[in-house]
Amino acid sequence: MTQRTDPKPEPHPGIAGLAIAMMGLVLAWMLDYLGVLKPVDHALMGWVNGFGLDGANRVLDGWVPWSWAGLMTVGVCQAVVHVRGMWRRLIIVVSAMVLTLTWIPVLALAAFHTPLTGSMIALIWGGVGSLVYAERHREPD
Repeated sequence: MTQRTDPKPEPHPGIAGLAIAMMGLVLAWMLDYLGVLKPVDHALMGWVNGFGLDGANRVLDGWVPWSWAGLMTVGVCQAVVHVRGMWRRLIIVVSAMVLTLTWIPVLALAAFHTPLTGSMIALIWGGVGSLVYAERHREPD
């Protein structure tokens, strides 16, 4: 019998990254479906309206933030589990969150209301889950 020198288990990064991303997206979708995210989105929109931007806010189509959430969450999870080094992984997760948060002022200037709380929850869940998975398994070769 061969003895393993590394105590960490073998990684399966592609499947793990996809599974973690899907868990984050399902969690965010269920919270949105149950109405938990609506007060947070309304509070966020009230904060944006406090900037003094005049005009009526149009609501962004529902598929746009969820498409962004899906692409970013799957992309971040796959990148995190395939990259070596915790510092690089943290940079990927933080950069994705900053990119998502920058939607708020940009679309507010274009008079769009953007419900991004679901996207942020999916990204946070996916990013943290991928970081934990990557830390507990051997790094890719």
